[in-house]
Amino acid sequence: MPLFGKSSTFSENPEVREVEKIVAKEGRADQKNLDHAIKDLSHADKAHNKSIKAAENAAHALDKAVANENKAARAVDKAVHHHETAIADEQNAGKVIETTKQHQERLKQDLEQRKENVEGLRQLKETNDQAREERLADLHGREAAAVEARSNYSPGDRANSVGSVGAAGKSSPTATSAEGAVDTAGPTATGAGGATERGRSA
Repeated sequence: MPLFGKSSTFSENPEVREVEKIVAKEGRADQKNLDHAIKDLSHADKAHNKSIKAAENAAHALDKAVANENKAARAVDKAVHHHETAIADEQNAGKVIETTKQHQERLKQDLEQRKENVEGLRQLKETNDQAREERLADLHGREAAAVEARSNYSPGDRANSVGSVGAAGKSSPTATSAEGAVDTAGPTATGAGGATERGRSA
């Protein structure tokens, strides 16, 4: 039987079915937590990649600003205003790249934490799944043993045991065992034993 099957696969035993429902609910909760963590990890990974791209763009902008500054410096007499603008662009680009690097580092740390969290949840789910499988296997094993025990001690078998005791007419190890089975069979078997005993006295 699947670990987290639908209700149609549950045991007919009410107690076993209740445990199976609890186990299935726990499994779904673990899966939901894992899916949520994986989704967060995916978002963090996308944000991290985006920050790397932004850093590269900022680096290109810085290189471009430096080139513009050198060009403006060579033509300072003709383009003083242009030169000053390029310097300002360079400073701004430097601030942007520094800010971007800091943001990238924070995202990287957050990504590592989320990876650890996902791995922890994954290992926890595997441990819980194994424990639940063991609980269900033990529960189903005890249920099967109880069903087999009930089928081995049917009323017909007990009646046959009573009849063999009456036919023996004397106490032997086998007869004694059969009488012991009759004694423990319940009111019906005891009544049959009494009838056998009267027949022996006659």
